Amino acid sequence: MKIVIACENRSLRQRLARLAAKGRDCSINGVLESTADAVDRHRVDHADAVVIGIRDERDLQAVLALGQCQPGPAIVLASGFDDPVRPTLETIGMEYVLDNVSPQRLVTALHRARPLTTGQAHAIQSMLERGGRRHLLARRPGGLNLIPVDGVRYLKAEHKYVTVQHDDGEDLIEESLCQLEEEFEPRFLRVHRSALVARDALRGLEKDWDGRTHALIDGCDDRVPVSRRRLPQVRRWLKQAGSA
Repeated sequence: MKIVIACENRSLRQRLARLAAKGRDCSINGVLESTADAVDRHRVDHADAVVIGIRDERDLQAVLALGQCQPGPAIVLASGFDDPVRPTLETIGMEYVLDNVSPQRLVTALHRARPLTTGQAHAIQSMLERGGRRHLLARRPGGLNLIPVDGVRYLKAEHKYVTVQHDDGEDLIEESLCQLEEEFEPRFLRVHRSALVARDALRGLEKDWDGRTHALIDGCDDRVPVSRRRLPQVRRWLKQAGSA
């Protein structure tokens, strides 16, 4: 097992490296002072597991970034007993160790650790964005992708997934369209029971040969259906936006 240790606390970093090296089938692939460096290292030389020392938001951001890597490494977090994030780590089921960890406990955590899950990433993201969520989280083969809400053009419910059309393409997320509408109501306009369109991306309306109305979306050629029920509201918004 190739292991990278990333921790700003020098004494903890050295202790974790020393203990991990004693583990059976464990090989230390790097001991880094910055958790951000762990992300860059993993992208060029994949590790099986990364131990991240948690002190502040920058370290949590590094954890999210590692979750987006393809393939993502198993992650073990290291924190102090009185660290304020420790209760959250327990709740979301991430492998973590305390700064006084025993050799056996660390090795056990390394073997039990898994790459970041979507649910865990959501929990960490919420901690980082206490003033309101600014990203949507999509799972791609081998990793996670953070999509800036400001770059989303529309959201369309299809079966149990929601398609997110954004500046960098399309992704599928497993979230409720109704909950997304409630959470981001100022940004998105409901145009259909299965579709929300970003207000600043809505450019106009057009009818097809069958007389059905579709929304024209800035930045892409997609046509999003507009229901008869929602059509007056969409027209009002376009009129208001045009006179602003």
